Amino acid sequence: MAKLAVYLATLALILFLANASITSVTVESEENRDSCEQQIRKQAHLKHCQKYMEEEWGGEGSDNIAGGYIDSCCQQLEKMDTQCRCQGLRHATMQQMQQMQEQMGSKQMREIMQKVTKKIMSECEMEPERCDTPSRSLI
Repeated sequence: MAKLAVYLATLALILFLANASITSVTVESEENRDSCEQQIRKQAHLKHCQKYMEEEWGGEGSDNIAGGYIDSCCQQLEKMDTQCRCQGLRHATMQQMQQMQEQMGSKQMREIMQKVTKKIMSECEMEPERCDTPSRSLI
């Protein structure tokens, strides 16, 4: 009977510690998300990255114009924490996709978005080198 009591007490302690760890990770994750959202707002929703995307997607601008936007975009991304950059680029691409959804299909937009975000991270030469992009359609 004493062994059973010790076993149950140990099990209860393990469950308590596991729950505390899960709560800590959840709070940390929410704080990180909030921090990233604040950084995105502070960097004006990465408007320069959005303008670069618009030029790249539309093909209407010259390389000089897009080049100016990429430099400004890199500066905005550089001011953000590494772990927030992909979230910021996702936010910027979603904003751009919403504006351009009438001009092209959702599959085509996702493909272009993936190429442009990869190009931005490559040209900015910063971490992370690759960002996962949303796979669901906005349309």
